[in-house]
Amino acid sequence: MILQSISDFVKEAGRIEEKKLLKHFHLSSEGLDPMMSVLLKRGKIQKTINQRGNRLPPEIYYSWAETAQIPTLTVI
Repeated sequence: MILQSISDFVKEAGRIEEKKLLKHFHLSSEGLDPMMSVLLKRGKIQKTINQRGNRLPPEIYYSWAETAQIPTLTVI
């Protein structure tokens, strides 16, 4: 149920920051990570990590892919 809700939310947004997902679904990152792993393995969602140097925490984004793809993790 919640996996479908998260998937629909990411699909509607196209690309969304992890912070917004956490806030919208009232989850901690420890609660979101296992669910996103399942969605990433399905190939419809991709994960991008934006490394912003040593002093700033990385920004994590999830994006929707219309066609199923090989699960990918992009680090910038």
